[in-house]
Amino acid sequence: MKYPNGDTYEGQYAKLEVDDPAAVAAYEAEKAEKEAAAAEAEPPAEGDDPAPAPEPEAPPEFPKITTSLRHGTGKYTFASGVVYEGDYVEGKKQGAGVMTFPDGGKYEGAFDKDCMAGEGVFNYPSGDVYSGAFAGNKKSGVGSYMFKASQSQFIGEWEDGEFKRGEWVLSDGTSWKGEFEGGKPVGEGVQTFGRTGNQQPATYEYADDGTMTALKFSGTIRAGA
Repeated sequence: MKYPNGDTYEGQYAKLEVDDPAAVAAYEAEKAEKEAAAAEAEPPAEGDDPAPAPEPEAPPEFPKITTSLRHGTGKYTFASGVVYEGDYVEGKKQGAGVMTFPDGGKYEGAFDKDCMAGEGVFNYPSGDVYSGAFAGNKKSGVGSYMFKASQSQFIGEWEDGEFKRGEWVLSDGTSWKGEFEGGKPVGEGVQTFGRTGNQQPATYEYADDGTMTALKFSGTIRAGA
């Protein structure tokens, strides 16, 4: 199927009943009008028998419409060049899928309500790779990010797309463990030396422009295992 905006879809559909928003709104308006009229009615005069109590109303049946939605497996190609291939539920990307981008980026993993959410792997055009948890199309939860150029890694907790706490592991096995902000280690952490495994408290220092200027050690060295 080809859409007016240039998008195309190849895959499964299902005829599903969905709530009709316009019909539901009309029902609610009619119900409110009846309740307002009943509130203005005068009580029966003293000595008169009240009218018989009305029968309780049956639960409302909201109007529904039947429509064909993407449901099952399919391939959706956006006019921009982005391609999604995977599971759909009631018209939304839901379940396992693969999304590729024109610049060479690729995500493979879980989707929820049209978003990358759950466990997945994102391969960046640069060769960097993130493997771990996603939420709302962003890195969120526990995951690892491998930098191809330096062969270093961030391993730990991510929030709203940013690395927040965990371990920065260099190619020689040396690592720094602590808090991060803007992709940089902040505050005091623990440096582990790759060659010996020895550990020592350490703090990175920065210039006004954010450039790392020094790594200062404090406390005592703890021998590695």
